[in-house]
Amino acid sequence: GIHFCFHLFDLIHIFSSFFHQFCCFSLSELCENTKGSMWSRQLTRLCRQPPIKKGRQLVPRKEVVIRFQSYTKQNLTYSLKYILGLLGGTLTGGLSVYLISNHNVDVEASQPKKKLVILGSGWGAVSLIKSLKPDLYDIKVVSPTNYFLFTPLLPSVTVGTVDGRSLTEPIRKILSKKQKEGNYEYFEAHCIDVDTEKNQVICADKSDIQSDSPEFKIDYDILVVAVGSKTNTYNNPDIKKYSHKLKNVQQAREVRKHIVDSLETAILPGQCEEEMKRMLSFVVVGGGPTGVEFAGELRDYLDDLKNVYPQQVIDNMCITLVNSHYKVLSMYDQQISNFTEQKFKSDGINTIGNSYVVGMDPKNIKIQNKKTKEITVLPYGLCVWAAGIAPRDITKTLIKRMPAQNNRNALVTDGYMKLKGSNNIFGIGDCSTVEFTKLMYQVEQLFKEADLDGTGQLSLSEFSVFLETAKKKYPEMTQHLTKLQKSVDKTFSLMDTDHNERLSLEEFTLFLKDVDSKLKAYPATAQVASQQGKYLGKLLSAHSEITENEDFSVCKPFEYSHLGSFAYVGGEAAVLELPIIGTFTNFATIWLWRGAYLNQAVSWRMQCLIGFDWVKAHVFGRDTSEI
Repeated sequence: GIHFCFHLFDLIHIFSSFFHQFCCFSLSELCENTKGSMWSRQLTRLCRQPPIKKGRQLVPRKEVVIRFQSYTKQNLTYSLKYILGLLGGTLTGGLSVYLISNHNVDVEASQPKKKLVILGSGWGAVSLIKSLKPDLYDIKVVSPTNYFLFTPLLPSVTVGTVDGRSLTEPIRKILSKKQKEGNYEYFEAHCIDVDTEKNQVICADKSDIQSDSPEFKIDYDILVVAVGSKTNTYNNPDIKKYSHKLKNVQQAREVRKHIVDSLETAILPGQCEEEMKRMLSFVVVGGGPTGVEFAGELRDYLDDLKNVYPQQVIDNMCITLVNSHYKVLSMYDQQISNFTEQKFKSDGINTIGNSYVVGMDPKNIKIQNKKTKEITVLPYGLCVWAAGIAPRDITKTLIKRMPAQNNRNALVTDGYMKLKGSNNIFGIGDCSTVEFTKLMYQVEQLFKEADLDGTGQLSLSEFSVFLETAKKKYPEMTQHLTKLQKSVDKTFSLMDTDHNERLSLEEFTLFLKDVDSKLKAYPATAQVASQQGKYLGKLLSAHSEITENEDFSVCKPFEYSHLGSFAYVGGEAAVLELPIIGTFTNFATIWLWRGAYLNQAVSWRMQCLIGFDWVKAHVFGRDTSEI
């Protein structure tokens, strides 16, 4: 390629020299070849004009014309030669760079790419795939479900507001759009074990259709665990057996089938009123977003049932929400919790707070009050369990295999999503938790760094500098430290217990203890998993050598940015909490809720299907069939 470029440059040089000779000949013979033409007549007329005064001399017009012809011929020739040389150099250089870069690409292509194995196909895994630099890794995805599921709208599937297929996007389609060269594979299987010494994952096909050898192994250079979590039944076999969960499309369809089946069975001839009331009693366990949204959707379902079912059925339907906290949506602002409870009360939804389930059978559920220890037996026809999450089997296996893992409920990672005790395994989403740095463990070092003048005490200015430095060094504390910065004078005076306008080591220690107490684990939400996946994708794209070097100081740790919390509470009403603006509970919030969910959809197809389902449910009502 390089030799070809030099030959091409020689050809361009020869052509420019030939064009120079041609231009010289053409310009020198211009007047002879244009006798009688307009050009010749203009030159003759110009020569007959009076002389031009140049200083004290008079220059004849004919001499000016001759000089002009010579100047024009010379400069035009050099201009053309310069342009052709520049053009030739540009073409030659560009072609050289192109050939050399292609040569380098071929060399790089011949080198084997690192094997990146991703376990899971949820929010974290898909966000990671979409943010990875295309064709940088040899990607293998292992998941028992071959699609991504938009989990926040699962409660809508239970009553027919949204179709289950509208919430799914095939994982192969997501991979094919991102990895153009086809450097990816997907395997529909469960990961049952990880060999951290050999860098292998052991997988097994547990589907209904299996081959003679369902188990297989996959080598990896980098492993990302994004398997999510399962519903926590607190090791109670009765809860696991008799209650419905709401973690996937199949479970949502089972809940829908159970609801319709209960309605149809309750109106059969010969049913006593007590049995009818039991069948039409729907219990929701869990006062978080999932439980609240399902209760709200179920209440909306009554409006569509009024037109197709007898009034007796509508009158006997009862919805009860059991919550272990005093208020529903306890993780939200107090104003939102109060609004939701008032809304439920006006809609006829019963709430039982500060209680938990201690047992259940096919027809009754036992609820115990935390304070009074009183047990209440509640008859039910359907129980949906949405109370807490628990680790999956592969998460437990990894925790046992790695001695550095000291949390039995989740994989412990550092600020770079790297598992504690490993150099090439990362964890994102519900299956992991970030280990925050405890400032109390390094109080003396931090105090020494903050004491800029070396007096053994911190002034207000030194304290302000420390807050700004700590924000950059500990991203997980950014939100809390930012609040303190806004009222730094007040914070400083509160810490200054002896009122000497200085902070001693003891006072500084109390301050760090208070900061440590404010740190909380990231919530197990789709928002957190999505941001972690996006962060890790950019990290692996920018630092492909990341598994060869344990020093992550050149990288910026993960920093969660809370964008707000939504919850649908029924009756075309929603609640919204934003970190800076505050809370919203007005009529416009439902449109913000819908707009936010459409924006989070991973494809245009999903956005269109969800939007069409909402319009269809509003115009034609929800489907009451058992399908």
